[in-house]
Amino acid sequence: MIFRFDEYALDTDGYILAKEGEPVPLEPQVFGLLQFLVQNRDRVVSKDDLIEHVWDGRIVSDAAITSAVNLARRAVDDDGKTQAVIKTFPRRGFRFVAAIAEDSNVVGAPAPVSSVDKPSIAVLPFENLSADPEQEYFSDGVAEDIISALSHMRQFFVVARNSSFFYKGQSPDIRKVAEELGARYVLEGSIRKAGNKVRISAQLIDGETGNHLWAQKYDRELEDIFAVQDEITLSVVGAIEPELTRSEIERARRKPANDLGAWELYQRGLWHYFRITKDDYEKAIELFSKAIELDPNFIYPHVGLAECYSWGMYYGFIEYDREYGRTLARRAVELAPEVAQAHVTLGFSHYHDKDHVAAIAEYNVAIQLNPSAAQTYGWLGFSQSLSGSPEDGLENLRLAIKLSPRDTLAAVFFSGMAITLIFLERHEESVEWAQKTLQHPHFPWQVRAHLTSALAHLGRDREAKSSLAGLLGFNPDISISAVKQMFATTDGPHRDHYLDGLRKAGLPEG
Repeated sequence: MIFRFDEYALDTDGYILAKEGEPVPLEPQVFGLLQFLVQNRDRVVSKDDLIEHVWDGRIVSDAAITSAVNLARRAVDDDGKTQAVIKTFPRRGFRFVAAIAEDSNVVGAPAPVSSVDKPSIAVLPFENLSADPEQEYFSDGVAEDIISALSHMRQFFVVARNSSFFYKGQSPDIRKVAEELGARYVLEGSIRKAGNKVRISAQLIDGETGNHLWAQKYDRELEDIFAVQDEITLSVVGAIEPELTRSEIERARRKPANDLGAWELYQRGLWHYFRITKDDYEKAIELFSKAIELDPNFIYPHVGLAECYSWGMYYGFIEYDREYGRTLARRAVELAPEVAQAHVTLGFSHYHDKDHVAAIAEYNVAIQLNPSAAQTYGWLGFSQSLSGSPEDGLENLRLAIKLSPRDTLAAVFFSGMAITLIFLERHEESVEWAQKTLQHPHFPWQVRAHLTSALAHLGRDREAKSSLAGLLGFNPDISISAVKQMFATTDGPHRDHYLDGLRKAGLPEG
């Protein structure tokens, strides 16, 4: 639900407070307090209510509650004297008093991504019409493969999977989706799987007018699933760019698994992978490994396995085995050198080895193969920043966020913005990005260190020490020497500036 007041909008589903469309940095606890006050604006909310619903019943001091209320007021341009938004009732509690309007539009929707010369397309997750909800992975997999195939077409800008899958489970207005994602066309569809048969329906829609440009139904045996995916891709390409030939499409199509069981295992693994929890990553690794056992030449489980270890390390879920990760990535490149994501995974293995020259080379190959891949630009930006070119890194990190504005993994690149801005000594902006990262449901723990360093450089000592306490709470053994080893940086001056901020906050040398 969206709650609008004055020039502000509070999106309780997207966890965003925006002012005139621009996100306002807000700590999760303060956001929760503001949300609770808004949703209970018909009454005075007591401190006991706040403790129960915002602090989950934990013991907190009156001073902590007052501080959170003051931060909420500051975020909406209110103060304790004016009290035009949040009013204090002595000895009773607080009440949200600003006039509210409710709607279901998206708050802080990103500016449309301009595709300029190329037609842009978003592939929405296909609806699962099967009686068995366990088949959800199957419908997701078909949409994923179509996105992958379209991404090889240089004539297209393809909206990143993680942004288009933001709309999964919704019934959005297609024109609104197209506007938010900057897509000229939208492909949507449904799948009904029963026994050994499958029906796939797909339709291509003009994002500006909402008119249907093409639609088709396919009834097939499951063994023909790859042929159906190629037929859909061919038809979509033909509807948008008639001059494309079948030979161009065939050249770019991905190598299918020889065994449908391997494909299904891979798709089930992907479903777990995108849930971003420790247990799900472990399950994804298990499924990808089984897919490789069934079909050792099927490239995508190799890529998925390598990414599980890479991202799992970043989130602190998994102990990263560099040699194993490198072996997986090299195998993927050997199997399919024309697949961009294989080069990204190999680049990421070089990143862990602090060989940013090799990493950047792989990322550039990936960009040549798929210019639409948001994550490639993000990792390119990371390597540039950590190897001494933070200005270039900042540009590519911004591009990654722009290309996939609703990416499930966007918090990693928000975090990259925070550390890069410290390197550039733009500490206020770094704090804003770090706080924005912490509002994301899948933020990497490293951002706590970025926030601590930036706050210390700004002389905001009390906040820096509070942030440091959060960092130590997550990792009690963290130290300056540990941070040196942890970050894959080869750039001395910027690294030293970053570490100086942590020293100022009180992080021990170790």
